[in-house]
Amino acid sequence: MNRSVDGLRGRTSLVLCHCAGMIDIVALPVWVGIVLIGEYGLDPQRAGALATLFLGAVVASSLLFSPRIDRIRGTLAVPAGFGIAAAAFFALSTTRDYGTMAALHILGGLAVGCGLSFAHSTIGSSANPHRLIAIAFTALSVLSLGFLGGVPKLVQVQGGAVLFIVLGSIMLTAALFALVGFPVRETALSEPGKAVIHAPLTRNVWFAMIGTTLMTLSHSMMLSFLERVGMAHGFGQQQILGVLLAVGVVNLFPGLLAVLFERKVAAGTVMMAGPVLQGVLGLTLTQSPVFALYAIAAGAFPAVIIFTHTFIFGFLARNDPSNRATAATPVMAMSGSAIGPIVGGAVAQNFGYANIGWTVAVVATVGVICFWQAQRSAPRAVLATSAAH
Repeated sequence: MNRSVDGLRGRTSLVLCHCAGMIDIVALPVWVGIVLIGEYGLDPQRAGALATLFLGAVVASSLLFSPRIDRIRGTLAVPAGFGIAAAAFFALSTTRDYGTMAALHILGGLAVGCGLSFAHSTIGSSANPHRLIAIAFTALSVLSLGFLGGVPKLVQVQGGAVLFIVLGSIMLTAALFALVGFPVRETALSEPGKAVIHAPLTRNVWFAMIGTTLMTLSHSMMLSFLERVGMAHGFGQQQILGVLLAVGVVNLFPGLLAVLFERKVAAGTVMMAGPVLQGVLGLTLTQSPVFALYAIAAGAFPAVIIFTHTFIFGFLARNDPSNRATAATPVMAMSGSAIGPIVGGAVAQNFGYANIGWTVAVVATVGVICFWQAQRSAPRAVLATSAAH
């Protein structure tokens, strides 16, 4: 059976694993705002804490597995990880006990972190990581369109448990495709006599990783309470559901645009612009009572991180040949995402939803500084490659 990283079977499996592993971030406004707060009656802080437990578990799992990608078979770890995640989500659909839900959120997060680490490290070892991750983000956007357009309506009819059934089904699909098609990459397992020696990650890689974490913090903090911010402005439920659908439509394009601009724009420029746009859009979302501005900012907000993260992924793949940095993508994506819901919930509960936007602006400022340091300390040859690769 051909399980090449750059073969059709391998790419399909990698894209589906990326979609399953990252759908939780897309699901945050439905997960936290509509289901945990709206359907289950939890306060913002307790609802945000459940999402934080899940995403924090993803981070812990990825921290464990990403340094060990050369010593564990991804063909076994990935289907097992997503299979366990599917079971956890299906179990979540059967309970409203907070303690049980917390435990299942942790279990599901640990399993997703395992599968996603191997998927991202393998994408990073492909012939063109920038292009493959852009395809994966575009596929995630297609899935997001269906998810954000359909799941809120299903929740209205069937109740909050349907969200977890949908998420479990997505995880199960990824597990089955990984079982039959997850690529085999060359590792210490495939060459037993070969020593695995990794140099320390460079300064520019670390700054890019920290900046990415801060972007995901802003993203999840804003997205988790996107629906609640709209309600606080006095917009109607149907208007907000329409905005969530529009978010899915808009997100079809940033991955494709990232492919088109791969050779035209330097990664450093994109990385520094991303947090700036997040700050501006976050303030627009929380401060403007005009529905049109809210809708436009909501549609653009998730698109910013998809476009920017594609360039960051390519930047990390070029700067770290060991693929440890790309394997740690779940750490970057989910550590910020894990902190975001509980921080946003605490800010909303104590200072009001409007102040989430100001918090995003502060985080974005620090992110710009990190990305400036990343591109400033990157070798000139790497920066030139990022604009011409």
